[in-house]
Amino acid sequence: MNAATGPLTRPQVAVAAAGAVTCLGGSVEATWEGLLAGRSGLGPVGLFPVEGIRSAIGGVVDGLPGLRGGERLVRLAVQALRPALARAEQQGLTRDQLRDAWVVLGVSLGDIFEQGGPDVELDHFWEDIARELGLTGPVVPLSSACSSGTDAVAYGAELIATGIADVVLAVGLDSLEPNKFSGHAGLKTMSPDRCRPYDAESDGTTLAEAACCLVLAGEGLVAGAGRPLGWVRGWAASTDVDSLTSPDMSGRNASRMIGEALAMAGGSVGQVGYLNGHGSGTPVNDEMEAAVYRAAFPAGDVPVSATKGALGHTLGATGTVEALATLLALRDRTVPPTAGLRGTHPRWDGIPVVIDRQVSLDERPLGVSVTYGFGGANSCLVLSGGAR
Repeated sequence: MNAATGPLTRPQVAVAAAGAVTCLGGSVEATWEGLLAGRSGLGPVGLFPVEGIRSAIGGVVDGLPGLRGGERLVRLAVQALRPALARAEQQGLTRDQLRDAWVVLGVSLGDIFEQGGPDVELDHFWEDIARELGLTGPVVPLSSACSSGTDAVAYGAELIATGIADVVLAVGLDSLEPNKFSGHAGLKTMSPDRCRPYDAESDGTTLAEAACCLVLAGEGLVAGAGRPLGWVRGWAASTDVDSLTSPDMSGRNASRMIGEALAMAGGSVGQVGYLNGHGSGTPVNDEMEAAVYRAAFPAGDVPVSATKGALGHTLGATGTVEALATLLALRDRTVPPTAGLRGTHPRWDGIPVVIDRQVSLDERPLGVSVTYGFGGANSCLVLSGGAR
């Protein structure tokens, strides 16, 4: 077999099941159908006053009128976790295994600024979720800005690969809150219009909310129970320490990180068929990401698309949602378009950015999902598909 299609031999972590709720829909498949169609779930916020703020546009999950703070986070999480747990049982995991599973919670800010006290835990709302769903396992909250959800999946996979845990619920979660809006308005990171990843006229991101759960399990636990959604094959992270908010514009650390994640997976650049980019829509991140692409994929033949034009920037949930989108692209051998993108910036010339319609994947087996958080918190997952 050649390098593009040769076997991958490293022991794997299975993604047994998933659940998600986003501004595009209340389920995994509704969200995926919207992404494939190039639809956007972004619109007027309507949850709190936005007069005088740079943007009045956001990605709001339907069906949660009047809910704020921890209560909103609980409802978002339950809507993602409940179907994920049910599907995991169908894949052969037992209720006891799921009840006792470790939880790794990626959350950037949650509702921490709305709590008004100095000693509020980042996961203060989790007890209500655990009580409602009957979960009793250890909880590890992670916060690494926009890379929180990616790091939740990576840490969960590490717990399984090292034998510490048999089953992990990797959860990415964040809600729309007024202080996030005002904070990003002060930083001038939000677009007055809407997020347009990689666009020649991109002028900022659009904040949104979402919840996503990936049920991770050891390879032996899903054997004989049908094919899982996919596999986590490699992971890596790096930190630029270049600025409090800006990444290292050279992209050196981030491109090296991608190489390390591929090496961990036992794979190569030639086996990557799809890159799910960060695509925040801010000019600084878009420029840095183009540099990373050219360094990590010098052949320039890996299609790339981003989801934030459709789903918005869901902060702590972003990495988990985008890992799910990558798995679904590998499952269906189809790359969704980059919603909102009209024409790429010249810095992306020669790079196969998927713009206005879905495209079919070739036979290369791996997908890479990357996130780039404030201050250069870079994280990467290498994934492969499972059930079709």
